[in-house]
Formats: sequence, structure tokens, C-alpha cells
Amino acid sequence: MAGTVEFEKQRRRLTLLAYRMCGRWTDAEDVVQNVAIEWLRTDADVLNPAGWLTRATVRRSIDALRARKREAVYVGPWLPEPLLADPRTDPHAELERSEAVSTAFLMLAESLTPPQRAVIVLRALAYEHIDIAEILDITPAASRQHHARGLRRLNRADDGVTASDSGTFTNARPDGETARLLAAFLAAAERGDVTALVTLLHDEVKVYQDGGGRTRAALRVIVGAVNVARFVVGVASRHEDRAVVFTRVNTSPGAVVTLSGVEHVISLEVRDGRIRRLFDMCNPDKQTTPTAHMCTSGRRRETVGTR
Repeated sequence: MAGTVEFEKQRRRLTLLAYRMCGRWTDAEDVVQNVAIEWLRTDADVLNPAGWLTRATVRRSIDALRARKREAVYVGPWLPEPLLADPRTDPHAELERSEAVSTAFLMLAESLTPPQRAVIVLRALAYEHIDIAEILDITPAASRQHHARGLRRLNRADDGVTASDSGTFTNARPDGETARLLAAFLAAAERGDVTALVTLLHDEVKVYQDGGGRTRAALRVIVGAVNVARFVVGVASRHEDRAVVFTRVNTSPGAVVTLSGVEHVISLEVRDGRIRRLFDMCNPDKQTTPTAHMCTSGRRRETVGTR
């Protein structure tokens, strides 16, 4: 069936778009499945299938965001479901290399209204306001207004995600720097070296640990270099069985750290050559993306150490 073939060509792109909008892979898959149903039911000849599918995906994502009431019931800090990919084995990895899919952005984007989020995501993907207006059924002026207000909200946040009017984000750091800091951080944690950890951490560092009430995790954000260093060493000291797999987490170097059988998906935000934000996703209900399974099951685990 021609319609099915065309949709399958677009499925990966649409799911990544919905993920940027929703911050949850499961929600993104639900959105795209609903779009698939709409697509197969349409009777009209669609001159621009990719445009039709993009418009439907964005609109259904907005519907999903409006229907969601997570904040009232979620236990502890909330983080987006991690998107893991190894560029050496994942042919779609380059599609995911956008700051609009970073952990920091997706976390902050929860403060945006659904239209603001849609406009900012689409601008980051190089859509012009005239095209965004057509997708959202608004005027180009309204699109610019949503974008400006959304950027002001993001730029006021104390998390270092800043974006220009062109839609590009300016807080990205070279992969080599992030990978170096991550490796040094994990090594210092393994040694129990509080002093070394403090030197790697920004004075304003914050740790967000998302257990969602499903596993043991900090219920509040941990703030300050000394507090974070002591917390990390304390956690590491309680686990004799430790292993790590280095990978990419939401476009940046990251790691899957296993502590006594519990997986922690770790990613960083770097500023001024030090770790300013550390994101630890340990909620097993949010470690279900297909790429995550591919990465953690298809590669050799490296033992960090046992005691």
C-alpha cells in the first residue's frame, strides 16, 4: 500500500519530532501511531506528504501536552526519557544531533506553553515562521510572538540554555570536553575522591536524579560542589557491583552506569570547563526507548570496579 510505504519512510523523523515536543518516547510513539491512523484514513490526495505528516505530528503532540498532568503526581525531580544512540551503530544518530533534543532543553521546555514549545522546536529545526504559522494554523506574527516569549522564559531560567532568534542554541560544548569531564567524574567517584570531584564541578552545580518513586533516588535537586561531591561518593560507596557503558545521551556524550543492578543514565551540561548540571535518570519506567535497549544490550559492559 503506497500510503503505508510513504508513512514508514517518515516514521523515524516524526517520532523524533514528537519526542522533542513531548520529552517522552512513549508519548512520541503514541502520537505517531495516532498520526498513522489519520494518514491512512485520509481520502484526499496529499501533494506534500512530509508536510502533512509534520503538521499532524506537531498538532497531536500539542494535544498530548495539554492533556498531560504529570507535575501534580510525579515523585521527585522530573527528567525527560533518555534517548540513547551510538553513532557507530545507529544509522539515524545524526538526525538526533540537535540541541533541541538535549536533556537540559527538554527539561526546561516543560515550563513553556505547548504553542511556545512547538514554535521553538520547529525554529531549532530550521523552519521559518511562515511555515510554522501554517503548521499551527496561526499567523506568522503570532508565531514570532510565541517564539519571543518562549525564548525569554528559557533565557531567564538558571540552567544555561540560551537560544538566539534564529532558533539555534548557544550553550552546546565540544563533545571532547564533555566526554573528558564525564570520564574524570566517574573515575573520581569510583575512587571516592571528594577533592577531585569538587575541582570538576561548577560552583553552581546541580544534580537532578529522577527515580520517579520507582527506585531509590534523591527527592530534591542537590546543589553546590561540595554537597554534590559528597553525595556522589556516598552513593558509590554503597555499591560493590558497578559497571559503565559510555554512549550518547540526548545528543551528548553520556554513560549508562549500573549500580547493584540498577541502571543510571548519566548526562551532563558543561559551563566554563566544569560540570554545571548532572542528569541521572534511574527510573526504570523511563528507560524504554528502542535505542536505549540497542545500546545497553549490544555492547560490552566495562567493569568500573568492585570492592
